[in-house]
Amino acid sequence: MYLFIEPHETLLFRSGRPFDAGEVGFAESLFPPTPETLQGSLRALIASNWDQRKSLPELFRDRELTALIGDQQSYGRLRIQLIALGRRRPAQNGSHNFELLYPMPAHLLRGPGSQGQQTRLLRLKPASPTGILTNLPQGLQLLYPEGQEQEQPLGKGSRLRGWLTARGLEAALRPDGDLTQNMIVSEEEIYMIEPRTGIARQERTHTTEEGMLYTIYAVRLRPGYGFLVDLRLAQTADPLSDQLLPDEQTVSLLRLPAPPAHFPHTLGGERRPVTVWLIDPNDTPVRAAAPQTPDHLSGQRLLLYLATPAIFRKGWQPEHWPAGLSAPIAAAISGYQWIGGWQMNPHHHGGQSKPARRCVPAGSIYFFDSSDTDLQKITDIGQEIGYGMTIKGAW
Repeated sequence: MYLFIEPHETLLFRSGRPFDAGEVGFAESLFPPTPETLQGSLRALIASNWDQRKSLPELFRDRELTALIGDQQSYGRLRIQLIALGRRRPAQNGSHNFELLYPMPAHLLRGPGSQGQQTRLLRLKPASPTGILTNLPQGLQLLYPEGQEQEQPLGKGSRLRGWLTARGLEAALRPDGDLTQNMIVSEEEIYMIEPRTGIARQERTHTTEEGMLYTIYAVRLRPGYGFLVDLRLAQTADPLSDQLLPDEQTVSLLRLPAPPAHFPHTLGGERRPVTVWLIDPNDTPVRAAAPQTPDHLSGQRLLLYLATPAIFRKGWQPEHWPAGLSAPIAAAISGYQWIGGWQMNPHHHGGQSKPARRCVPAGSIYFFDSSDTDLQKITDIGQEIGYGMTIKGAW
């Protein structure tokens, strides 16, 4: 069941950094929102539409509801199969088409051009040039721009920035794919950063308080942009279960109207208004990137692209690689991403912080010596809510 979350105001997705009154006067927003944020918002949406006569504390005592969407200890049978930035465009028949946008893969660089070109696209690939000694564990290789193993490093400024369309990601995940400029969407086309300055006031006198000036840097999405989620129900509450119910049954069990339909809702800090659209993919196509299977006859090997962040117990890799998939020989990872969250208490307005974890960010690339896999998610924690979603490619 596809949902499109369309914001109508600025959005604030807080990081784990403190923002205590009188101590810190600056806060900036994460973008895009993490799976923690989106799952919490969607579970609240389902609960509020389950029985509009009840309050949230009453709803989360409903065992039928919590068996489906979980509670503070579990996610029940709720499964998020896709989380992506998306854009809506008008179609010729008067409806709309939806296209997914993907974080830039970490193995793409922009290098100096030749023959009159200012720049050219370069792909990192594993290599073991002669005369190079490293302290990498045995079996791991360094990454070099293809064909430039003996040349000088390009530097951090060579990283390709922005987002890729579905066609663009498919091209990027093929070793011979032609990535054109119209497949790259700049951050400026998607959103703008909007600073907002305020000051605390005393409730009794309505006068400003000394030292309480603050600034928030929120995100305002351009018209037509939002977040696409594929929300499903599993047949059982087993977190590893991959047996999913059909969309029609999911809609019925969650007591939602059949798509197309829409709801007013809120998202992010300060509960900014959004509209959540239930999409009928038969009437409204959703363009997602297709996996690119390696051609083993021509010597191509497997790579995995992380479309969402992943939580690994061993840092940059999972505690155990799935059966049939050997450990990677290299990885392109731009750094780590701290992800925490806020666990609300449905019985009152309080709550508590969730543990902050160091995650491998979306856009990371893992290179393997094997030729293929059917793996769709790889994460040690949070696969029920969309962590660690992968798309396979070739190198």
